[in-house]
Amino acid sequence: MSLLMGGVEVEPDTRPGGLGILDAALPAPQGWMQGLSIPFYGCGEPVLQDRCATSNDEPNRTGVAEFLPYGISQGATCSSLSRLDQKAHAEGRLDSTTEWAVARQLATDALNLGTPSFADGTSLGVIADGDFTHAVGVLEQAAANAGFGAQWWLHAPILAASYLARYNLIDNDDGSSPSNARWVISPGYPVQGTTTVRLWATGPVWVGVDEPFVIGDLDRTNNDDTAYAERSAIAAFDPCVNLFIDVTVPVSPIVGSA
Repeated sequence: MSLLMGGVEVEPDTRPGGLGILDAALPAPQGWMQGLSIPFYGCGEPVLQDRCATSNDEPNRTGVAEFLPYGISQGATCSSLSRLDQKAHAEGRLDSTTEWAVARQLATDALNLGTPSFADGTSLGVIADGDFTHAVGVLEQAAANAGFGAQWWLHAPILAASYLARYNLIDNDDGSSPSNARWVISPGYPVQGTTTVRLWATGPVWVGVDEPFVIGDLDRTNNDDTAYAERSAIAAFDPCVNLFIDVTVPVSPIVGSA
């Protein structure tokens, strides 16, 4: 949030954190505002055959997942006597929270658009006693099996980051897993409960975010200066791999947000 210090407005640092969905995702292609169709790149077992023998290969029917764009908005209001730039304030709020919004929609389909989300994934069960090493190994092997070797990405909420670092399950330099898969750690991914951390594996992720549109209004009757910042976004992934595994941890004061 912007602060007024000695009459000079201080703007927040809205740069991506490095491992979030906005920083890690592949860029959505031009035209994403019309929606995205993601063909399943895995989900079909390859056929092994002797070069000297003929074989009738049964083609795997292509599955296609459809993803829709959506809006993200933020507003700000204050007395016009404050001298705050409400348009810049609203835009700063939007930039600071877009990561959360995109990740939450990808993980939960919070808008009920009917598009695929992590919530549709297949559970691999629960790993007890904070054994993240075993959990990540099981998750990665299951992802490799589901996609027959097609690329998979791993996802985790902020709560998991310190555990992953402690057990060397995430590379400090490039954010990769022990098998060199990409980790995405986002504040928008939900926490499941006070004693549970959920990890996800999916296919690759694409994200598109456009520039903000900002409008302002000054109400002279009460000197309220109000501004709204809005943008369109889309997040899509190859759901051929869509798995999750839960890990039990010591009780946390954090309230679950499944």
